[in-house]
Amino acid sequence: LADYYNRISFATVRRLEQTPELIEDGAFLLIEAGHVCAFNTFGGVMKSAEWDAVVRPMIESREDWLRGMVAVVNTFGWGRWRIQELVPGERLVITVEDSYEATGWRRDYPQSERPRCYLANGGVAGLMNLLYVGDILSSPELTESYYRQLFRGENRFVATEHRCLAKGDEQCEFVAQRLLGA
Repeated sequence: LADYYNRISFATVRRLEQTPELIEDGAFLLIEAGHVCAFNTFGGVMKSAEWDAVVRPMIESREDWLRGMVAVVNTFGWGRWRIQELVPGERLVITVEDSYEATGWRRDYPQSERPRCYLANGGVAGLMNLLYVGDILSSPELTESYYRQLFRGENRFVATEHRCLAKGDEQCEFVAQRLLGA
């Protein structure tokens, strides 16, 4: 499934990149897909009976929810996610070794000038939005209006991929910070 997602997303973004004014739009749409995935997948995991039975007993703080979710993400085969820095409610730095998006790009295309881990980028912001903009700890309903509250509000988190294996960096690095006053 990862290769299928990569082929569709990369073909889409490469097509959009043929028109320079659409480059940012293509990246935005694919990162938005990452937001939706994080909201539903990560939110669903953190609301699940399995989370309650296996992970939640070890959690002592809101930040442990993030650590637990990163551990779960590492079972998905999306690369090896590591928390490099966490300033609660303010900033998150995640590195990803062997990101499936970046390794997929490098396998099929020449070295990129741009970061290519769109889904992971949206996922990193999604974790912070679920934990600090919303309150996933209270097990809210994952509705469309709740999604808009978390990902469209003035106090939301956005992530930026600062390093990417697809560009020739050793690993991918994402920084999520609040977009105050958006």
